Amino acid sequence: MSGNRGKALVAVVGVALSALFLWLAVRNADLDAVRDGLADARFGYVLLAVLALGVGYGFQAARWQRIADAPRLRLGSFYGMLLGGLACNNVLPVRIGELLRAGWLSRDAPMPGGRAFGSVVLDRICDVVTVSVFFAIGLEAVASAEWLVRLAVGAMLAVAVIAVALVLARLYSSRRGPRVGGRPHGRLVKILRDAVEMLGEPIGRRRAATWLGLSVCTWSLSTVATALVARSLGIDLSVLEAVFVTSALALGVAIPSSPGYIGTYQWLGVAALGLLDIPVEQALAFSILMQASWYVPTTLAGGAFVGLRLVRGRPVHVPDPELG
Repeated sequence: MSGNRGKALVAVVGVALSALFLWLAVRNADLDAVRDGLADARFGYVLLAVLALGVGYGFQAARWQRIADAPRLRLGSFYGMLLGGLACNNVLPVRIGELLRAGWLSRDAPMPGGRAFGSVVLDRICDVVTVSVFFAIGLEAVASAEWLVRLAVGAMLAVAVIAVALVLARLYSSRRGPRVGGRPHGRLVKILRDAVEMLGEPIGRRRAATWLGLSVCTWSLSTVATALVARSLGIDLSVLEAVFVTSALALGVAIPSSPGYIGTYQWLGVAALGLLDIPVEQALAFSILMQASWYVPTTLAGGAFVGLRLVRGRPVHVPDPELG
């Protein structure tokens, strides 16, 4: 019962935050002007943005494939699992999609659940590092905003915390030595132990460069999508401005809002473009189109992936520590 109460609390908090941020986004906007802007948008640019994002997810899937090191699975499998996880994150109040794609990988590879979960954690770490660097670069477009500088410092601190966590995981793995027989103390303990051990394994410069290179490709295409959606509304963003807006939106999804970051995304879009002197109506129309460009395709495609797994009798579950 306590688990259900925790999930209910997260859902209530997430919906409340989304409602608050949505109100902040629309309170000073002329909604008729927003509607007119959306009606006049050049949707050819939006379709190109959807294509750019779709290719970007392909680079992300390729990164996860290299992190997981599961030779039995092709890139298409990782692409489907990635979209399935995104779809679950889009419609559910907690980021359960990360656990689910770890579970799918654990079953399909197969590999221990902890290693599968560790691969997802490393995949997300690549995103945090890359987006934080993009954000620091994009700050050149709005360097006068003091709160943005503080946010950039916070992002850099987050990267530092990740680095320290990886070092500690490495120390734990090196000192723990080989495993001794015996049953684990529980499913969760074994998953976490295996995940920490994976995080502590040496990566190597070539592998790290490959992961980060694929991350740069992913977020560069997302930046292209941002510029295209803005162009559909007559907003011309420079490269630095597009990088800034993209990274600000990406960092904002860490806020536990639900469902699908609705409200949070609009508030962030209005706030970010407002710093570039874009009228609130155009900024709100941009955030709506930008969110729709990834939310609708990933929800539909990812939902189809989850549905096919259910039809084929392949369960949707969390990682199993005994596989592999």
